[in-house]
Amino acid sequence: MSVETVKVPQHLELEDVVAWGLGVGDLLFVLAGAAGGWWLYLAIPGDVLVRVAIGTPAVLAGVSMGMLRLGDISLRAWMVMAARYASRPRVLITGGGW
Repeated sequence: MSVETVKVPQHLELEDVVAWGLGVGDLLFVLAGAAGGWWLYLAIPGDVLVRVAIGTPAVLAGVSMGMLRLGDISLRAWMVMAARYASRPRVLITGGGW
């Protein structure tokens, strides 16, 4: 009895799916948003509608950062690209630098 070797492609950059089609980072952002919203809900005194209104943006931020994709690129990657673009060094050349 002999075992035949099989070639497995190593160049594929596939993300591991943990739960509900989400990767580790995606799931962490969703859970962090839910935990932050729940913490705000519990920490703010007052009416239920006020507490829900205060906790909702944290949940929406976590869900959008974890699940929203524009094309094949996640919203987190777009945010990182925008931050890098905004923080790039700027150089002012004056006086005929042609």
